[in-house]
Amino acid sequence: MVFDFNSDLAQEYGIYKNEAAYEIAEYVSSVNISAGFHAGDPLSIKQALEFAKMKNLAVGAHIGYPDISGFGYRNMDMKEDEIEATVIYQLGAISAFANTLNIDIEHVRCHGAMYEKLNNDPEFAKQVAAAVKKFNPWLNLIVGNPEIKAEVEKEVQINCSYEVLFNENMSIRQLREMPVKPDTIHFTTLENVKRAYDVIKPSPINYNRVKEQI
Repeated sequence: MVFDFNSDLAQEYGIYKNEAAYEIAEYVSSVNISAGFHAGDPLSIKQALEFAKMKNLAVGAHIGYPDISGFGYRNMDMKEDEIEATVIYQLGAISAFANTLNIDIEHVRCHGAMYEKLNNDPEFAKQVAAAVKKFNPWLNLIVGNPEIKAEVEKEVQINCSYEVLFNENMSIRQLREMPVKPDTIHFTTLENVKRAYDVIKPSPINYNRVKEQI
């Protein structure tokens, strides 16, 4: 069984840089590029997309709450129209940059407090998914809860990928033996991604080549 490995890029802003993220990204098959609300300024987004193109990595938008000062870790009580606008705005930012490099964005991954809420609140997850679908019905939403994934896919009719967050206590063998096997594995440290890469070489999920299908 082959897994997708994913990690985050452009998690920086202005003078605050994160070069370690590029070391991790050397071992993954897809990257999630911060879209400017929790992190990611225009230059860091551009550089991340150029890196992804050079490495032939699948590209996704990494979206979060409008919370630069809190790095997107603070929960926000948003109405449905606010959620939709927040999601579409960030997808538009990454998509516009990607178009200049002839890159398609293929998936969406939430960040921080938005990620936690997506994986614990089915109604919120469906609202985010509906906004993603409105922007582009071929995009793939990454979800870390298999039950919510199934509910979103059924009710919103959008493709979702089940994600597991890899830590120092995990192994690829354990993931292969899980009752519900993940589609993609998220990495935050160089040590963990290198350890997993030594066992198996990752391959992107068959997200969809979005431009040709709209």
